Amino acid sequence: MLRRLGWYARRLAVMERGEIRHRIREQTERRAARRQNGGWATFALPGARPKPLPLFASLLTGGLPAPVAAQLAVAAEAFRSGKLRLLNRDWPETVLDESGRIAPQVWTLDPVSGTNWPGAEVSAFDIDFRFEGGNRDIKYVAEANRLHFLAAPAIHARRTQDASLAGAILGSVLSWMEANPPGRGVNWYSGIEAGYRLVSLSCIATALDPWIDSASGEKLASFVAAHGTWLARFPSLFSSANNHLVAEAMGLAVAARLLPAHSQAADWLAQGRAHLEDRTLALFHQDGVGQEQSPAYAAFTLEMLLAGFGAIGADAPSPAVRERLGKAATALNAFLDDGGYVPLIGDDDQSRVLMAYGSEEPRYAASIAAAIAGFLQRPELAPAMRDPHWRDIVFAAPPPGPAPTDGTTTFPQGGYTIRRGEIAGRRVHFTFDHGPLGFGALAAHGHADALSVWLSLDGHPVLVDAGTYLYHSEGENRRRFRVTPVHNTLTIGGASQSEPSGPFNWMPRRARARLDKGADTVPLNVSASHDGYQKRFGVIHHRDILETATSFEITDRLTGTPPAGAIEIAFLLAPELDVTGDAGRVTASRNGRPEITLVAPEGTSVEVIHADEASGRGFHSPGFGVLQAAATVLFRGPAKAMNWRSSILLNPVT
Repeated sequence: MLRRLGWYARRLAVMERGEIRHRIREQTERRAARRQNGGWATFALPGARPKPLPLFASLLTGGLPAPVAAQLAVAAEAFRSGKLRLLNRDWPETVLDESGRIAPQVWTLDPVSGTNWPGAEVSAFDIDFRFEGGNRDIKYVAEANRLHFLAAPAIHARRTQDASLAGAILGSVLSWMEANPPGRGVNWYSGIEAGYRLVSLSCIATALDPWIDSASGEKLASFVAAHGTWLARFPSLFSSANNHLVAEAMGLAVAARLLPAHSQAADWLAQGRAHLEDRTLALFHQDGVGQEQSPAYAAFTLEMLLAGFGAIGADAPSPAVRERLGKAATALNAFLDDGGYVPLIGDDDQSRVLMAYGSEEPRYAASIAAAIAGFLQRPELAPAMRDPHWRDIVFAAPPPGPAPTDGTTTFPQGGYTIRRGEIAGRRVHFTFDHGPLGFGALAAHGHADALSVWLSLDGHPVLVDAGTYLYHSEGENRRRFRVTPVHNTLTIGGASQSEPSGPFNWMPRRARARLDKGADTVPLNVSASHDGYQKRFGVIHHRDILETATSFEITDRLTGTPPAGAIEIAFLLAPELDVTGDAGRVTASRNGRPEITLVAPEGTSVEVIHADEASGRGFHSPGFGVLQAAATVLFRGPAKAMNWRSSILLNPVT
């Protein structure tokens, strides 16, 4: 109870008056919804059926690139065999019933504990998943109930004219409806999930239209009507108006196109379009960097925007929004290293709108940049390297573009400086963070990583981020993966620059970072600072980075009153690297070849930490729910020294 009250108090502390009024109205609507249990009949539309969306028409006829065709076939075979793998986890045994469809009980199943979340017997608003006492994470059940794992098999069924497969997929959607009547159970708790389901349903219904009879058509129409009504009734506004509102707007636009004759279709379309336009400009800085301060979240927000605008049609979006989308693609491309990967900055829960079997897709950001290039008909935005995906066909992604230009790029609003080029014979991609914590009052998906650095050599990660791991079910580990000590920057006395106050919130005290010197210089010569330690320790942290012919020289400075205690400067190395150390130097090697040597500042001790449960250091999470041991190199010295110079020496290829 105290934990719950604390959470509500922290949320209330960041709310403005308008939001407080909105929340009161929202609670009134929720109380009314608790009493409403009329089921799907409430949304019955006799004679209606979802209209096929032109957005997916290009997938259904004509030839496909061989890798894409194989991708669809693999997804179909996985479904046929009853395999469900989402968020890097396999669901227990087969998920199909005797008729070959997804069994109704699967829709509430938690694959970690093997238990079921509350279903149709309770209102969605009576399930407080934030304070779940066990080891269940709501992300897993939510992922399955987005239904996106059924979309690729549905496309394959249409292309191969497989009536049996089509029937099993349609049966699975109807199974979902049996288990999840409107407003009941865990799968109606969030509008973001409803928005995703509508996109999945639109692809499924478009692909399987030849097999949808009048009875099934009416049921699917009620599915769309219930979801559209729910999204319009419970919008995520004010401090919640981040990617959740984008998903809801996407869903509303799709619902309007699926049921154009519905009495609320015009309102859904207007509301969806307005929020899609508004959120594009609100969630992406003028320089194109996503305000969530996470390349992964930027990519999946962009995919939602593309799906929403694509459903609306050729007259969307506006010129200003098209320009911002182009800048967002440019920013994503800047974050891509020579292997086509982005550093795992901030949260990454591996969310996808259009999904192939599984959920790994390591070059997801590159795929989204290519999709924007196709959607905007700007082939120059296509990245040089990406993995084939069926979304390429949906958004007419152009072929890969030329290799990116070497140099230094600074994003002044987003707060990153990225150096790409060749140093000591190595292809270098170096990222320096001097940006804000995150978006809005909650900064929900940002991490306390101001002045952190990330490094990739020859398309392989070397200095990495700790990652995300899990959201709700890991308590203290959720905090550990967000705070400063696990990031590649300086801490004082183990304190975080900004302090979390819940899984998706931060205390009012937040670090403010700024770029002090340098921008697009080659060689790199940049300085930045943050005030996260000013109130507690009386100092400002400055970090200066100077590129030489063979290294990056990093100077950490504190200005103000010399603090007591110790400073720690951390560098997290990619898990596959071998680490050796001697006399103030630590060398990281890959397959026997030295990659970098970290040189400790004078007067500091050196410690290499592997998988330390107490501190959370020495871990890397490359995907949701995945945890790997890694090496954290830690330089420790007296805080009163106020000035420390360390080096990242790049070992040349021999």
